[in-house]
Amino acid sequence: MIATLRLLHIVLGAVAVAICLAIITLGPAATASSSEALFDALTGTRHASTGAWPPTMDSELRFYAPFWGAYGLVLLHIARRLPATLGWVPPTAALFFAGGVGRAISYFAVGAPHPFFVLLMIIELVLPVLFVALWQIAKA
Repeated sequence: MIATLRLLHIVLGAVAVAICLAIITLGPAATASSSEALFDALTGTRHASTGAWPPTMDSELRFYAPFWGAYGLVLLHIARRLPATLGWVPPTAALFFAGGVGRAISYFAVGAPHPFFVLLMIIELVLPVLFVALWQIAKA
């Protein structure tokens, strides 16, 4: 279980850092558009692109991106030091789950985003449950 938990933390941590760097350097609109296009290509579907984002949203997301990147670095630290850092798994899983809840609230409050972002919401609601289940087994 430790090996699986380590691998999941490494993957999510690395993805979080990469997304952070993409948002800061390329901008959130370009990051989202490229992700949407990749999703459409991989699934063989075609959905409308989100398109340009207003300057306020660009500013806001470039501000929050380093926090997402820091979360990724924390996950990488946890992975590197498992099993000594097992106690960090539930709170970081809860934080990730809270992000999924935020997406769910947005989904119901303002409507469905591009399907790629619906997929992210599902991952953010399911993966933390897996983290905690693996944590429960690993700590036993």
